[in-house]
Amino acid sequence: MLHKKKKNEEKMTDRPVSDSVKEDVEVVVDPDLSALKQKAESYDQLMDKHLRACAEFENARKRWDREKQEIYRLGNFILIKEVVVILDELEHALRIASEHGSDPEIVKGVEMTLKKFFSILTKQGLKPIDAKGKQFDPHVHEIVGQKQTDEYEEHVIIEEVQKGYFLEDKVLRTAKVILAVSPPADSKE
Repeated sequence: MLHKKKKNEEKMTDRPVSDSVKEDVEVVVDPDLSALKQKAESYDQLMDKHLRACAEFENARKRWDREKQEIYRLGNFILIKEVVVILDELEHALRIASEHGSDPEIVKGVEMTLKKFFSILTKQGLKPIDAKGKQFDPHVHEIVGQKQTDEYEEHVIIEEVQKGYFLEDKVLRTAKVILAVSPPADSKE
């Protein structure tokens, strides 16, 4: 049967078609074909919506991850800012114990505690701000006093009253410093 159909198709194509017949022929679109085109367009629209939804979801997931990291960093920042006061207290205790000739075992214990505590905070990104002998930087230093002296250039930090710290790349706490200023010129000269 398939063989007969093929012969019929060959016979139909072998016949020449006249120009008048070509003009009379109307293109009739099968209703099923137009429905198929509509379904294809509908599928394309749904696929586009699906791809957009997937992209929006992926962007939202990335944004949530960034926000989660920022919340973690902020929480870490707040906690370490509160805890860094303990470093100050341990350093103060060590200085007092050393000055007053306290039991060497107590001094050693406080020193070990201070080193361990500082080590833990360093692993979390804590770094001290270098101040003494440096030029004043308003971003990392806070002036709590000035001292007239010829020993240092003007605006050089001569004493650190309270240590300052960075947490990763942000200033956790500014260093409280005393700044050198030039003494006034004698009015007699």
